[in-house]
Amino acid sequence: MSASLRQLRYVCAVAEHGSFLRAAEAMHISQSSILAAVEAAESDLGARLFERRRAKGVVVTPAGERFLIAARQLLAAEQDFNTRVKGLNDRHGPLRIGCFEPFGSMFMVEVLGRLKAQVGPFNVEVMEADQPRLKRFLDRGEVDVALAYDLGPDFEGTITEICRAPPHAMVPLSSPLALKPSVSIEELAREPLVLLSQPLTVTYLLTLFDYAAQRPEVSFQSRSYNTVIRAVAAGFGCTVLNLRPPRPLEVESGCLRLPIDEALPGPKLIAVDRYGDRKPRLLNSFLEALAAYFDGPRPGALAAE
Repeated sequence: MSASLRQLRYVCAVAEHGSFLRAAEAMHISQSSILAAVEAAESDLGARLFERRRAKGVVVTPAGERFLIAARQLLAAEQDFNTRVKGLNDRHGPLRIGCFEPFGSMFMVEVLGRLKAQVGPFNVEVMEADQPRLKRFLDRGEVDVALAYDLGPDFEGTITEICRAPPHAMVPLSSPLALKPSVSIEELAREPLVLLSQPLTVTYLLTLFDYAAQRPEVSFQSRSYNTVIRAVAAGFGCTVLNLRPPRPLEVESGCLRLPIDEALPGPKLIAVDRYGDRKPRLLNSFLEALAAYFDGPRPGALAAE
């Protein structure tokens, strides 16, 4: 078919209004333009789209019905395409964010709330997943940006480093360690371990105990950041985490965050996108709000002090 999308709109208008004249009036064009579009489509199709009835308008033929179904689907796809493309540079979104699961409850809502206060209401979808799934989301174009640690897998795209996240300990208030200003990795290794069992995170966290020449007994493990904290508060053991919110979470009653004496390796929080230097406006605003959140009046507030 050589018919343009504009011509398809003209053909659909004839079917909707039942005559060439009324279609022309509705589209604010000449009747000859409507006729030309219909005749071009009929020529390409090799069949009549409309039965012309003198003084009674037109009636759609069976071939015309099939043509109109396909034409309307194509025009709907065009509208969807235009909406999505417009949204790419629209301050009102949608913005699709993939984030490492613990980040959702830790800081995402607060960052997005600050962004809303700056730019006004916008549509956002937050997809929380482990890091291998985040990479798949980004590779398939299902998210505009992925927030993760630089622990692997290797993300492909433009990487924005947000901050480093040195490890810190979380201990139950019932533990003697809660009376100390800081703890060593050796002391933690002698305690039962509550483990955040996310892919890649497990390997990283357990490797930290190689600095103590022994690994603790894992007493409790969960994929959920909040569940891990609750388990510590319930006395199942201690844990090692990285990022921490500037203010205690509701689930933190019954436990305490402490610095670790040793200078242990910590991952970086990164944001990865595929837009290069031509990011949508809303994504740029989000990255700016994210950087400001981690570089606020209390630098390093997300590491145990």
